[in-house]
Amino acid sequence: MEIHGFEQIVDKFPLQLQMPVRELTTYMKWEMATYMEREQIASKEDFTELKSAIHNLAMLQTHTEEKVQNLTEAQERLARAQERTEEKVQNLTEAQERLARAQERTEEKVQNLTEAQERTEEKVQKLTEAQERTEEKLQNLDDRVTEGFKSLSDQIAALGGRWGIYNEGTFRATICGLFENVEGVRVEKGHYGGREVDMVIRNGEHILLEITSRMHRKDIEKLYSSADDYLDKVGVKPKLMVATSYISPRLMQKIMGLERPIDIFSYESE
Repeated sequence: MEIHGFEQIVDKFPLQLQMPVRELTTYMKWEMATYMEREQIASKEDFTELKSAIHNLAMLQTHTEEKVQNLTEAQERLARAQERTEEKVQNLTEAQERLARAQERTEEKVQNLTEAQERTEEKVQKLTEAQERTEEKLQNLDDRVTEGFKSLSDQIAALGGRWGIYNEGTFRATICGLFENVEGVRVEKGHYGGREVDMVIRNGEHILLEITSRMHRKDIEKLYSSADDYLDKVGVKPKLMVATSYISPRLMQKIMGLERPIDIFSYESE
């Protein structure tokens, strides 16, 4: 039983010590058997030495077991650290995978946004082109309308001018017809101030008669120019008279304030 117990103790030794211990034990057994055979009995001193050797061997075993225990604990700590490291690596790997998936989704959204931007730019381009075509059409329409209004204005002006000429001619013919048989009155035409004017002469009075469908501001200067020219050529300062179908109130007010008077005969003269 003691030998069996000793074997169990040896089994707890590290592998590199078990063989030397067993060899040592075998050798000691052999020495003891030889000694017993030779001496037939072991002396008390020798047994004490053997017991001391076994005790030292047990202490060595104890120290070895402590070192083995420390090594085992260190290995366990290392294993736990390895597990934690592997867990962190696993977490990092999963985080990288999530990041990669998020990156893919972001790239997809960016791609969709880019395509949407391209479609928007294309629509804006088409809208711009349509706007340009619309502006061009509006410009053409405006040109046509402007041209149409100008043509209409020209036609109205021409019609009014013809009406004015006819009106003036009719009025002038009427004046000449009325004074044709009046004694002491004559109607003459002449070029004074660079234009043709009608002169009515009665009893020594010279009247420069302007016949127009509408009195304008510029007609005042024309009257003065013709009157001055008549004075220079004939030597008589003529009286100024205007027969018109319309004169604006503002122009009438201006004429009434002139130093050189002009007699106005018009439907609106009041």
